[in-house]
Amino acid sequence: MKNNSLWLDDERKKLKKIDRDIETEVLVIGGGITGLSILYQLNKNGVNATLVERNICGEGVTSRSTAKITFLQEKLYMNIRKFEGEKVARDYLNSQIEAVNIIKNIIADEKIACDLEEVDSILFTNNKKNYKKLREEYNFLLKSNVNAKLERILELHNSLGVRVKNTYVFNPVKYINGLKDILSKNIFENSKVTDIKKNDDFYTTKVNDFLIKSKYVIVATHYPYFVFPFVLPIKSHIEKSYLGAVKSKNFKSFSAINIDDNCISMRYYKDKGVNYLIYLYGSYKSSSVTDIKHNFEKFKSKYDFEYIWSNKDIITDDYRPYIGKVYKNDSTFLISTGYNTWGMTNATIGSIIIKDIIVNKKNKYISLFDPNRCINLNRIVNFPSNLYGNAKSFLKGLQNNQSNVRYDKIDGKSVAIYKDSRGKDHIVYNKCPHMKCGILFNETELTWDCMCHGSRFDIDGRCIEGPSNFDITYDK
Repeated sequence: MKNNSLWLDDERKKLKKIDRDIETEVLVIGGGITGLSILYQLNKNGVNATLVERNICGEGVTSRSTAKITFLQEKLYMNIRKFEGEKVARDYLNSQIEAVNIIKNIIADEKIACDLEEVDSILFTNNKKNYKKLREEYNFLLKSNVNAKLERILELHNSLGVRVKNTYVFNPVKYINGLKDILSKNIFENSKVTDIKKNDDFYTTKVNDFLIKSKYVIVATHYPYFVFPFVLPIKSHIEKSYLGAVKSKNFKSFSAINIDDNCISMRYYKDKGVNYLIYLYGSYKSSSVTDIKHNFEKFKSKYDFEYIWSNKDIITDDYRPYIGKVYKNDSTFLISTGYNTWGMTNATIGSIIIKDIIVNKKNKYISLFDPNRCINLNRIVNFPSNLYGNAKSFLKGLQNNQSNVRYDKIDGKSVAIYKDSRGKDHIVYNKCPHMKCGILFNETELTWDCMCHGSRFDIDGRCIEGPSNFDITYDK
């Protein structure tokens, strides 16, 4: 069994790192599906844009997803209707349908070989208590002019389900590679941002030891490294999920997700003549996770997996992403984040919104995803829970009881020490540089994980996923 994502078996094309000072109209920070989609849209519209990525494009959250391209998204429409009403939910639904078509057209127009397959999407339940909710979702889809069917799903043990067409699955790393081929002249990998300064009418961004001057800065990282003025930690929480790929006799032309408390999500994938079932079971608020190894062991009991890995997602308090201006009256500093586990479509619609803001074009979704949208009572009640979760995660490094990790002080500095199977000690500082939260060791994937906001570090402390901008490598 491999302890990494199936998608990371594909070759990742590596591009040059930044080697000089440059000027560009737009600087995009982050090389996942969000950043590359934004760069693609700007390039198509004649905007001079440059992208920088701290590691290799597509190796972060994008490469650890189930990679569904669908507008049928678990309980999102139910939750949005509860918070904001039916109109807002329908606007969000329409944005997702539009995003599905945009991805499909990009793949066709650019002839990107990324194993795109058209499949039905199914929303289902095994719990009779949730039948009413599922029927309400079905009626909402019909009223929104979606061709949906309510039926018994034989492939899912005769569960009650809603089925829709015109949805897809693909290989996200191959898609990223396709975009990189198109945009390679404008991408710098292994290029880490360490400082951004706003001048009168331009930004100066320090990347490695060089400076990039730009009119616009777009933060397209999964979790933004800054805290203020956006205050994302009290507007959202991090959810951790566990995924695996197991060989299957057949490729089945559907993807599915349930609405029950224990989340189940699945799809199929064909690779070199082998069929795989890609399976997700269990999503947890990261602040509640105390033993990553235990959760993996629980997950591995479901199937005899060939691959196993974890992922993280930002869950916003009103179940809509934050896409647009960080500062209300400033269109030069933009963000796209908070996708509530549906990154393929939201990254894509986000790229259109960001592009339209920069070229000063009207877009009907700008207000829907505005990071500065009004705070309502339903959202405010979640703030204490988010703060409590951050406080719990902050203390984890001090209270952790992992048997293979010990916490100590060396030369007055607090460290965490993992002893590997060969008896070698791997020593790191025991706080995430982002907001000084405690870290847990992920023995399955051999990473140090921050449960506050999702930073990840390799076994020796090198930062491999933000929001941290810095390593936790112990300096002897």
